[in-house]
Amino acid sequence: MKKSLSVLNKHPHIWRARDKKQSEAKFSLGFPCLDKALNGGVASTGLVRISSLTGVGELSLFKRVICQHRTHKLVVFINPPGLLQSPWLENLGLKAQQVLVVKTSEEQESLWAAEQCLKSTACHCVVLWSNAVNQKEARRLQVAATHNDALCLLYTPPQHQTLQTSLQASTPSQNDNSLPITLDIALLGKPHALSVNIRKQRHGWPKDNIVISHRWTPDNHAIKWAMAHNTLSDQALHSVS
Repeated sequence: MKKSLSVLNKHPHIWRARDKKQSEAKFSLGFPCLDKALNGGVASTGLVRISSLTGVGELSLFKRVICQHRTHKLVVFINPPGLLQSPWLENLGLKAQQVLVVKTSEEQESLWAAEQCLKSTACHCVVLWSNAVNQKEARRLQVAATHNDALCLLYTPPQHQTLQTSLQASTPSQNDNSLPITLDIALLGKPHALSVNIRKQRHGWPKDNIVISHRWTPDNHAIKWAMAHNTLSDQALHSVS
């Protein structure tokens, strides 16, 4: 028995709270308090789930992550809740040539498209909006991302967390918090701020109510900037459906 425990204790996938920070590549979010809670930022590969309402700054929070300077690779948006505009993307730091928009009619199609994009090695980041992801689907996306040096941001509505947990209460092994993913966070918009709850993170502890200053409602400055820098007005985003 002691020998078995010793072998298990040496397994590279076992994390002990007393261990030092893991030496894995991280993308800083640009918010010191949040980066500190995430031990340096978001891992450069894997699946990250963000539970959030639409329009509270959920994309702006990950601006640095999405816009890493890998100009030879694509950023793919799958089933975005609104129409992406070239000036907004340019303000974010992306060129239209780097962006691909995919629209599907069914959840399974969007998950399949995300997995294929991650496996293609042509994508730096896949941003997916989906209402339901089970353990098997999450594992497939996690493996596809980590094995191909890519990141997948999965946006789900906040009510999905409560609904799925209540439906699966009778099967603890399928609990929503047990998804095999790199990071699981929830966002809550507040006046001039954003509250972040870290539900689960690899090689780290959960942490609640990390408040960061954030103006999630666009102001006149942002609108004027977009109008003045609309140099891509004659270029359409690449879109497939």
